[in-house]
Amino acid sequence: MRIAILDDDPPRTALLAATAARAFPAAEVMRMTADEARVLGDRPPSLVVLGPGTADRSDALERLRAVLALAPPPVVVMVSACDAAAPAVAALRAGAADYIALGRNGGMDDVAHALGRLGGERSGRHPPTTHRPADSLAGLVGQSAAMARVRELVRMAARTEAHVLIEGETGTGKEVVARAIHALGRRASAPFVPVNCAAIPEALAESEFFGHARGAFTGAVQERQGVLQLADRGTLFLDEIEDLPPALQAKLLRVVQDREVKPVGATAARRVDIRLVAASNRDLWAMVEAGEFRRDLYYRLRVFTIVLPPLRQRRDDVPLLIEHFLRRFNRTHGTTFAMPAAAAMRPLLEHSWPGNVRELENALESLLILASASGEDLGRVLARRDAPGAGFIGDERARILRVLDEHRWNRQRAAAALGISRVTLWRRMERHGIRDPFGTPARETA
Repeated sequence: MRIAILDDDPPRTALLAATAARAFPAAEVMRMTADEARVLGDRPPSLVVLGPGTADRSDALERLRAVLALAPPPVVVMVSACDAAAPAVAALRAGAADYIALGRNGGMDDVAHALGRLGGERSGRHPPTTHRPADSLAGLVGQSAAMARVRELVRMAARTEAHVLIEGETGTGKEVVARAIHALGRRASAPFVPVNCAAIPEALAESEFFGHARGAFTGAVQERQGVLQLADRGTLFLDEIEDLPPALQAKLLRVVQDREVKPVGATAARRVDIRLVAASNRDLWAMVEAGEFRRDLYYRLRVFTIVLPPLRQRRDDVPLLIEHFLRRFNRTHGTTFAMPAAAAMRPLLEHSWPGNVRELENALESLLILASASGEDLGRVLARRDAPGAGFIGDERARILRVLDEHRWNRQRAAAALGISRVTLWRRMERHGIRDPFGTPARETA
């Protein structure tokens, strides 16, 4: 195997070459400047590392394409001295296998990790990225241009180790996207650990994230790993990251920078190798501007950003989603319901779906359960305006009031039934002037 290191800084070239030699002990490693790359055509290498002297030039993409034009084309890893998102996206789109930002510390840890993974793939220790299961994107249903773009971005994100920020309204499928990135990436065989930041009490947040040593506090009868340790070598998915307490934001930033975790009550820190995928249903940048979210953490998270469209902006995908969920529910519930006729589906197609895909999913399951219990077909159940799950044929305020009544004003259960988060339910109650009859402002009459 032959490896070419292209960079204009001799000490850095030597460091990159030594890092590559450790990952591929039997390889022949060549060092050259970017302008000397023209000789690569004589004996094309299997792997090319474009150092900052090449990757950060204004003509970096042209040089990348020239290297990829070799026959056979080599695997190309780009190493940059900065962590801007735009060059990384452009490089991945042009065909780079990985894009590594050294950041301000200029360390080679990320390069060693990336090349080590490539070495593992070539030796058979890990399954190659190109052989991931074809169904990793199966949950991203839709033929709209918006969803085609989302799938393209997911594939690009999976080819790098960059942290990812997923933005979109509640119910648009942010966790589905996070799982797809993990399943398509090189960490697929390692843990995927999802965490809902809004669901963790602030008093317990540090222990949940960092774990604790035995005897760290009253009740800590044994050592406990936090989610940061559980996700080691894998992916940590932080949903609703906008609700992360400010103190924990600072500590998470330190983990991202230092790659170390110190459990509560422990005397020593522990190394971790984690990829962060964060999700938010709010405008994080607006929160940064308002002083509600750390600017430095925001920049660390948004190396690669994916924005999910709400369902109302891709209505052509609704029939495909209905078919997708019907197949799943038929398997789950042992039913054999077919797709309703187009005329019967009109209420589903015309509804605005403020709770997005999750609301559609919950409504369909309710309709299927009702149809199964009553012996009717889905089309007939859809025509019943008073059917559970068909209540979306009314205005949003009336629907929220009805679901709250059904669940005795338990907001957690009502939010789940509506296919939205508890925080979103609270905001919509405020918007429609709905008052809780228990303790908080009294409920208004409809």
